Amino acid sequence: MVATPLPRGAFAPVPTPLDGRSAFVADALSAHLRWLASEGLDGALVLGTNGEFPSFSLAERRAIAEAAAAAGSGLRLMLGIGSCALPEVRELARVAGTAGFESVLCPPPFYFRAAPVRGLAAFFRGLLDDSPLPVLLYHIPQVSGVPISDELLDLIGGHPRLAGVKDSSEIEAERLRLGARFADRAYFVGTDRYVDATRRSGGAGSISAAASVAPALVAGVGRGSGEQERLDRVRALLEGHGLGQAVKAILRRCGFGEYATRPPMTGLDPAREGGLWEAYCELVPAARRPQRP
Repeated sequence: MVATPLPRGAFAPVPTPLDGRSAFVADALSAHLRWLASEGLDGALVLGTNGEFPSFSLAERRAIAEAAAAAGSGLRLMLGIGSCALPEVRELARVAGTAGFESVLCPPPFYFRAAPVRGLAAFFRGLLDDSPLPVLLYHIPQVSGVPISDELLDLIGGHPRLAGVKDSSEIEAERLRLGARFADRAYFVGTDRYVDATRRSGGAGSISAAASVAPALVAGVGRGSGEQERLDRVRALLEGHGLGQAVKAILRRCGFGEYATRPPMTGLDPAREGGLWEAYCELVPAARRPQRP
């Protein structure tokens, strides 16, 4: 068991706001984080998959992390530190510790899909030995191509800074496997569809896309509100338009900023954005839609 408190609750994997010239906009991120806190969310993941972390330089990621911490939102902050270079992963963990984050999230080195499991274990142990903060592993094999397997976990062993896992596989069998492996630590589900199931099975919480635009709904389901079916409809809407693209489009419509997208990713087609917004407004009441504090 890690000595420091484990992260728990409903987290939003926040998008990274960019202007029309692809530059980071700190005040938009700060405003979004403060609104999430006002809606009862527990925490935020900065520079996760929805934050487009591979699109930013190390210097940019440091600036984004520091801006998130400086927002003073009161949210529990987790920093995504994914990289294929172990020195960069270690450096970002140190940035998180200095800035005031409570934990970090690290995927496998995704470029090296054929790496031996013992090499992956050495990568993670190199981070765990050096990190000033609790570390969660990131299981998203449909994107990374490298699973957090039982063999890998056996080789890593019970490191005191291994705090838990975020499981974005969207597979029930994987939820059960990893939930059992991390029963004494922190299991976070990465899809909105399993928020209530994770609560009922004793998981730590969720880090799911809908929380960025419907935080009160996600937080409520995580606390037993019984609204999982409505959350499923919000999730299906976002997925139907592309999760990251849809979340950015909604925040843009709500006046948080331009929320442009850096290549190679692209923004939502304007013709489809109108339909997304209409459907979103039918599912999320006006009082619960994003508003700049």
